[in-house]
Amino acid sequence: MDTNRKQIDKTDKKPQTPSYKYSFRLNEEQNIRFNELLCKAGSEHNRSRFIVKRIFGEEFVVIRRDPSKVQFIARLNDFYFQFQKLANNCAPVKAI
Repeated sequence: MDTNRKQIDKTDKKPQTPSYKYSFRLNEEQNIRFNELLCKAGSEHNRSRFIVKRIFGEEFVVIRRDPSKVQFIARLNDFYFQFQKLANNCAPVKAI
């Protein structure tokens, strides 16, 4: 078995990858505004995808984390695990 062969899809076509590159320059004020938009959209890690979505009007979702909800969920999970421990301790033991 030859494991060095490349995986080719059944249509013998290469997967489409972006092949066009554009560049632009921003002044200081525009750069600050651009970074604010990135932060609001939560896309700091993928600038190119953010730009493409904005240009072509694709919908993107902004997910905001509320620290109080994170703490509430952590405490709720801890409470659940305490109940689970009680249930494990109270489980009936089968007689041999």
